[in-house]
Amino acid sequence: MPATWTLRRTTPLALLLGLLLAACEGGGTEPTPPLDERAVVLNSLEVSLTVFSTEDPGSITTVGLAPEGSPVTLAATAEHAVVPLGFVSAVAIVDLTEARVVTTIALPPGSGATGVAFASASTAVVANPSRGTVSPVNVVTRMAEPEIAVGTYPQAVVRVGNRVAVLNGGLGPDFQPAEPGSVAVLDALTLEVRGTVTLSGENPGAAAVGPGGRLYVVNSGRFGAADGSLSVVDLVTLRELEHHEGFGEFPYAAAFGPDGLLYVGSFGYGVAVWDPAGDAFVRSPDDAIEPEGIPSVSGLGFDAQGRLYTLRPDCSEPSVANRLGGAFEVDLQVPVGICPIALVFAPPSG
Repeated sequence: MPATWTLRRTTPLALLLGLLLAACEGGGTEPTPPLDERAVVLNSLEVSLTVFSTEDPGSITTVGLAPEGSPVTLAATAEHAVVPLGFVSAVAIVDLTEARVVTTIALPPGSGATGVAFASASTAVVANPSRGTVSPVNVVTRMAEPEIAVGTYPQAVVRVGNRVAVLNGGLGPDFQPAEPGSVAVLDALTLEVRGTVTLSGENPGAAAVGPGGRLYVVNSGRFGAADGSLSVVDLVTLRELEHHEGFGEFPYAAAFGPDGLLYVGSFGYGVAVWDPAGDAFVRSPDDAIEPEGIPSVSGLGFDAQGRLYTLRPDCSEPSVANRLGGAFEVDLQVPVGICPIALVFAPPSG
């Protein structure tokens, strides 16, 4: 039976997009040991992280983040994970080696705390959607620096070479699009705003870096309108180069695979696949990948070996991260927490 879910826009990026209620050898030399890459899954309802090695998925650690919050995004380096806490105006800083929260850093009052990316090894840029700003947060000094104005309802942040792209959702008080989405472009070193690109789509919620360093922005659109779209942005010339419709109901996650294709995750249909070279779907929303036969995912990503992982959206009980094989069958399941909403991969430390 297909999964069912409900979405409710009450905090940044839909307070985890509602409660998602899913029913649903050789050469005479020593072999090179596998990299100890770690997958980090954010469990929104539990306000926790699940951390496991991609080469030893049975080694699972759970890290509680805070007594309360509504986290939906995270970023990670080899040493740290940074998690904005949603309606709690703060970010949790996690030492991934020790698997513990080392500090919680306050953000400006009423931040909304959603969206984050590392601009450098020590500084993360955290979005304050309710204030139209971002806050640089230093994980070494453990301090937040002064706010930087970026636009209306910033809700996602992506590092692209020497730039930082902030996706402004353009949402109003009812958490519906009140204006076109936009991308504010910051210098990664100085964090000075270089310019803003207005998008043709509404409610940009995720992005991935594609060919030529271009930013492929997934516009989630309006709930129930099935008007998701894709914008291709040049962050040097500060222009939207392309806009493609047909991405269906609320696409929310994006990642490029080792095949050069863009994988787009949606709560409404699973995973669509787009070919940027041909400007066409390889798998459209009507022919989407459905892990476990469920037409819905709450997050996706590729590990360093090029293997695709997806998250099963389930907010009623502990869920799983699915690793997919070459034919997109589930070849491994890793237990995670309740309401998994985002997935990143942390490189080996040292």
